Amino acid sequence: MAYHSLFNDSGDRYRLCCGCPLIPLNVSSAAPSDADGTTLDPIDEAIELFRPNSLFKSFDIRGPGDKLLVYLILFINSCLRQRKPPPSREEARALLFATAHDRFPLPGQAGFPLGALMLAPASREEEETIRSYLRQCREEAGRRLLERLYAAPGAAGGEGGTAVAAAPNRHWLAFANRRFLDRTI
Repeated sequence: MAYHSLFNDSGDRYRLCCGCPLIPLNVSSAAPSDADGTTLDPIDEAIELFRPNSLFKSFDIRGPGDKLLVYLILFINSCLRQRKPPPSREEARALLFATAHDRFPLPGQAGFPLGALMLAPASREEEETIRSYLRQCREEAGRRLLERLYAAPGAAGGEGGTAVAAAPNRHWLAFANRRFLDRTI
């Protein structure tokens, strides 16, 4: 049985845009966010659930939180696929930044991996909102994935000034070959 998002039960707490919940992120950048930095956010959840959920070929969408979770898992998978052979930490940082800022399809556009699950934007304002939110999610996911990939053995995720490994964690890279829901970004 696959692991589902904790944000499915949030009801009316978060605004929906194209069927995707706009959940505040714990960010380290200067981007605006309402999060307080102490709670689990969708990025942490996606990184934690990436490996166990990658083992499943099917996933039952139970709510809007699952839609965002699936999108982020697909993004993490595409980041890992592009990192072969494993680059140095600085090369990986540049590649992940470029991947996060690449032009990407939005809901309702050709090439969007969750076409039937998310609605097309109803207005130009909604399109800009979903574009900026997904870009912020991609940036944070790339940054936090880099911390996990290059965390020294025994370090708690590589955060908070802990030691950094020279090579990426091979256990994370092993999941690059898995295709979640037989889809890619």
